Amino acid sequence: MLKTILIASAALAALGVIAASMLALAARKFHVEVDPRVEAVASALPGANCGACGNPSCFAVAESIVGGTLPVTACTAGGKSVAEAIASLMGADSCDMVAVISARHCGGGTNAARVYAYAGVQSCNAVSKLAGGSLACSAGCFGYGDCVRACPFDALELDDRGLPVVDIPKCTGCGICVRECPRGQISLLELVPDCAPVVVRCNAHDKPKARKATCSMCCIACKKCEKECPEDAIHVVDLLAVVDYSKCTGCGTCVRVCPQNCIDVYASASTDADGTGNREVLVLTVGE
Repeated sequence: MLKTILIASAALAALGVIAASMLALAARKFHVEVDPRVEAVASALPGANCGACGNPSCFAVAESIVGGTLPVTACTAGGKSVAEAIASLMGADSCDMVAVISARHCGGGTNAARVYAYAGVQSCNAVSKLAGGSLACSAGCFGYGDCVRACPFDALELDDRGLPVVDIPKCTGCGICVRECPRGQISLLELVPDCAPVVVRCNAHDKPKARKATCSMCCIACKKCEKECPEDAIHVVDLLAVVDYSKCTGCGTCVRVCPQNCIDVYASASTDADGTGNREVLVLTVGE
């Protein structure tokens, strides 16, 4: 009996040695050299594999950056700090990248009228396929949270008005929420500079009289913001107020003069307890 056990053990050990030898031989034969820069770049990336850049993984992005088919700014989610780290690894002194965050161009929610009561699948994409959606406003937010569920960084949540609220410090500007929104083709959700001082909470382009009948917080193209802005940074274009972020200083004049309260202070720096104006402390008004 003991002899049988020893023979079986020896046979298994021999098989293990043979298998290990074959694996080692295969590893040497099929070994692929990896550029050490690829591993360095991959380690600099967030590693979230969120797919915001259009690639299946952060390692694939690293390979493309080193291979020259993607720029060092390819990782939107990583922002400027990651882009600069990668630029340094690739031998560049700096990179030109403007960090962005998501912004919602709708203040409707409970302020917007519905044309019918929807009781189907609680999804914006689902309701949008049923006669164009339940909202009377053709550019408003349905409020079922497809963008919230799609965000890989937990940077969105629905408020009590049924509108997505952006947690600015968490938002990486990956753009996944923009692509998920069925209103995306009309930019209900849009990527704006991460220092965007104000945001217009309306995206309707129909006649002001018609949109006012469907939402109490819509832009009515009155041009008060345009006339009062000291920096000429906001203009009514196609019957909707549009902010020029290259000029906007965040003075708040447009917010104060808007009769519809559809312009919000957004991501401008506030002053913290020691008066330093820390950019990490962000102002969120009732509109966001």
